Amino acid sequence: MFGEPPSREAVEARQAEIVLAAAEAMEATLSVAEALVAERRRIDLTGLEDEIGRLCAAALAAPRAAAPALRVRFEAMVRSLDRLRAGLGPP
Repeated sequence: MFGEPPSREAVEARQAEIVLAAAEAMEATLSVAEALVAERRRIDLTGLEDEIGRLCAAALAAPRAAAPALRVRFEAMVRSLDRLRAGLGPP
């Protein structure tokens, strides 16, 4: 009636897609934050650390095949965070 469950490969591919989409969304958030800081606008980064923590946990649980793509995304996020930190100046 319900058919066969999805294969392990299909499940892992879907998990990888979800984590990569979340990483892409975080990159977009960081890009917006960088643009606002460049315009000298105030930004609220409340919750950013928690969200990145959840993303890191999801990446650790992602299939190994997703690791190279996730590494590229996370390296880009680190660079974005470094630029954001530099643009914010001292606390």
